[in-house]
Amino acid sequence: MDEKILEKILEEFGKKNEEKFASVVDKIFEEKLKVVVGDVAAQETRKIVEQMRIERMFTGQDRSGLSEEQKLKFVDTVKAALNIRTKANEALIEEQDSRGGYLVAKEVADAILRIAASVGLVLSQAQKWPMGTDEKDIPAYTGAFLEGEYLGIDAAGSVTGITFKQARLITKKWQLAFVVGNDLLADAGVNLADWLLALGAEALANRIDKEGLVGTGAPFVGITTDGDVTVYTMPTGKTSFANFDPVAHASDVIGNLEESVLDGAIWVFNRTVWAKIRQAKDAANQYILALAGAPTVDILTAYAGKIGGAKPVGAMAGYPVFTCKHLLGMTADAVSTIFGVFGNFKALAYGDKGELRVAQYQSGSFGGKEIALADQTGLVYKQRHALAIGLPAAFVNIKTAAS
Repeated sequence: MDEKILEKILEEFGKKNEEKFASVVDKIFEEKLKVVVGDVAAQETRKIVEQMRIERMFTGQDRSGLSEEQKLKFVDTVKAALNIRTKANEALIEEQDSRGGYLVAKEVADAILRIAASVGLVLSQAQKWPMGTDEKDIPAYTGAFLEGEYLGIDAAGSVTGITFKQARLITKKWQLAFVVGNDLLADAGVNLADWLLALGAEALANRIDKEGLVGTGAPFVGITTDGDVTVYTMPTGKTSFANFDPVAHASDVIGNLEESVLDGAIWVFNRTVWAKIRQAKDAANQYILALAGAPTVDILTAYAGKIGGAKPVGAMAGYPVFTCKHLLGMTADAVSTIFGVFGNFKALAYGDKGELRVAQYQSGSFGGKEIALADQTGLVYKQRHALAIGLPAAFVNIKTAAS
């Protein structure tokens, strides 16, 4: 359908019908995405799209920071890559195959990262390092915190050996592949842009959370798998995730972090583990956590006014609690197992190459379906970034007892 005709239809039937059209687009996208990325991911993406729409309604702009015109230009770029629009695009990437690939405008790439930071834990907390090359060395301090010394009269001071490991940010190529019907690509405008932006951002944030917390080295090492991160093992007999004491054990964990990194520290658990910790009771059968671990006024105030963003779901020992699905949940309850993290995520370095590409495929198997026979197009986002722990001492991994 020609966009001018679509605009006339929308003008004729008014804003109410435009909202109905947006709802139809949402439904179609969600159903198509379920085949490739699953129900939960599709629902999460739709939630972001709806939140962006509400933000525009009340503030005139959503978390992407893009104007309607910029979004339409982004859609034009995607359509050009798919040969739905035939206008020339100078951003064609030469090393891509004959199927084509287009470099997304810098403001669009930034918008996707902004949205990703609004839904992801690591991207909202980690220290950002711009990268002009594929590799960047950053210092990873693994020694004791320094104190220096006072000098006596006419006495030489000692030299303190500083222990640095070489933390290297090495960019890896991340990609997200999904399928969209050609008819929908031809018809939708701003609604399509919202979905394309939200889909890429949600997937990117989700994968970076996974790598930052539980990455096994393929390609990045996460906090819970880094051998230099301090491990707090719960006392003998505390062999279940649910045995974590929100006062005694939490105090011991906090005691493992230096004061200099405590400001900004957070707890991270799987939501099912946090649910059990909130239920902890004392000898008098009273809940240990005030208000069942609800966030305090101070913590809520600190995060008030932020559009999007990973929000604390509770408070424990004065520090905010966040949940992440990538940490082990109660179904994985076991002895000698790391299940939680406490630390300052500013010590986690995220290297951003700033490039985002959209490639397209008219044939091939996506989600087990040959898209050429289904009148569909496969879209593939590609982005390069890096992740490394700059200060392992800024984190403590929480582990169950062996027996």
